[in-house]
Amino acid sequence: MTLNTSVLKDTWRRANDENGGTRSLGLAFYKRLFEKYPGVKPLFSTPPEDQHKKLVASIGSIVAAVENQDRLVPYLQAMAIRHLRYKTENDHYAAVAENLVAVLGEHLSAEGDWTDEMKETWQSALKIVCDVMIEAASSPEKYAGSIESAGYQKDGFRKGDPRPWELDEAVKP
Repeated sequence: MTLNTSVLKDTWRRANDENGGTRSLGLAFYKRLFEKYPGVKPLFSTPPEDQHKKLVASIGSIVAAVENQDRLVPYLQAMAIRHLRYKTENDHYAAVAENLVAVLGEHLSAEGDWTDEMKETWQSALKIVCDVMIEAASSPEKYAGSIESAGYQKDGFRKGDPRPWELDEAVKP
């Protein structure tokens, strides 16, 4: 399946506007994640009320950069390397992807359509995201050069940047 980036962008814009916006989406994401995957809850030190802002900003950044691989891939690699300090494991990526698609579908179908094409597009996009992040997390030293070239430090953070989960062009709520 060819990734339909316009579907990603359109559904993300709708997520920002419909059914309580991304705050509602983000809080529902963590509620469902912790219910379905209780083993991940101890990995989060930030309460969902604050954590959802990082999630939403990260998704907005991914959606905004989806057609700019030179920007997106180092961003994902750096995010994966940052998540090593949070003890993220490979199977957590699939759990997050599955959970996001489910919650996004519930969120968007509350006020409009959630089609098979939308679901499949998000599943495909998130599989790519997961694959890139798992690869980077498994060999962080291999990706140190590429993320440093993109402005990140070896630990996946940007020096002096309090919001490393955002890209400048993020689709913001």
